[in-house]
Amino acid sequence: MRLLGSTWALAGVCAVASLLSGAASGSVVAKNVVVKVMERTGDKLFEQTLKYPATLDTVPKVKATTPLVITFDSLTTNDTLLSLDQAMVSFQRAGTEDDVALLARSAKGAGSYKMDISRKNYRRYFSSAPGIYSVALVLGAADHGGLFYELGNIEMVGSKGAKPKTPAVVYGPKPEIHHRFSEPQKMPNVFLSLIFTGLAVAPLVVLVGGWAQMGVNLNKLQLEPVGSVVFMGLVATYMVLAIAYWVGIKLFPTLAYALALALPTYLVGQYALSKRIEKNI
Repeated sequence: MRLLGSTWALAGVCAVASLLSGAASGSVVAKNVVVKVMERTGDKLFEQTLKYPATLDTVPKVKATTPLVITFDSLTTNDTLLSLDQAMVSFQRAGTEDDVALLARSAKGAGSYKMDISRKNYRRYFSSAPGIYSVALVLGAADHGGLFYELGNIEMVGSKGAKPKTPAVVYGPKPEIHHRFSEPQKMPNVFLSLIFTGLAVAPLVVLVGGWAQMGVNLNKLQLEPVGSVVFMGLVATYMVLAIAYWVGIKLFPTLAYALALALPTYLVGQYALSKRIEKNI
């Protein structure tokens, strides 16, 4: 996690939190602070145990292959282990206001914390910005205030081939953006579309013509006009549904609509036919 601003700003936050917390609740104390530089194999290149407010005796060198590990315990003034709301290790590069704050995670249990720089974080934050860094613990708890503890200086060694950091913001005109719209899809010839439409409508024309040749008598629909009109309307709705499926409705919604129309069509048709039979009798 990268934070903007100076380490002293973080120290000010801790001081304010300490003043706001009650004196009876105590304050945060860091004990058993151990700073280690280790090989990836586990061999120790540097190790020193600090007692507040002592600092490092020497300036250890840290590389991507020799990670820095910091462990500590957080307690109250009554020597009670304390779970922190904020536990960070701040790195401020000498001569600049660049800060990197890495999270210290709970290690063995409540009150024990550990921070180690992974190879990924080292390449991300330190490979391209080598130099001397001031290291400090930035701790805070809502009910016990905060603590800012400067541990001393360490030297971050740059990696081979790492490029120095350059400003991310570049002022000036941006390159022109060229939009390319997709070409319209090829459509079939209008003549073919008309032929296909005619073939689709032909069965309906044949059906009406067959009814005319068979001498279908529509006058008897007057025996039950309401039921007959509703039934024919439902049949017409089926035809509209078929056209809608052909135009663009998907299969499963079409089947759902058809099933919804099935029961009303059956009931209305049964009612209209029964009424016609009764009147004929």
